[in-house]
Amino acid sequence: MKSRTRFLLLPLLLFAVACGGDRCRTPFGEGGELDLLQPDFISLYNNPGETLVINRGYRGILVHCTNMGEYVAFDCVCPYCRDVGMAPDDPRRAAILECPQCGSRYDVFFGNPLDGALSACPLFQYNTHYDGRYLSIY
Repeated sequence: MKSRTRFLLLPLLLFAVACGGDRCRTPFGEGGELDLLQPDFISLYNNPGETLVINRGYRGILVHCTNMGEYVAFDCVCPYCRDVGMAPDDPRRAAILECPQCGSRYDVFFGNPLDGALSACPLFQYNTHYDGRYLSIY
């Protein structure tokens, strides 16, 4: 009987350990491809410091032009609250995202939590590829 109990408890233990190590995993959605010469996205076109929040991903995607030809993209969902979207005060020159529920703040350059954030987890970062006109977010 003891062996049978161990056999039944082992999968539960493995499940609990696996989930516990996955605390920073944030749900995310689709990014897609942006034509940066289209009116909705032209502000990002080779414009260092420019930031735009697009209606994609899990709770919106913040796209930031770091310098000529380099872009970063983060999901706007709070890693601590996990279902609360964040929006910058000034979307065009944002440097920080702040969660309206828990008050945690994250920088938009690297997605890292700032002092006082309730989570040590960074924002979910999408991969990006820019070919001179189209920005792929995946």
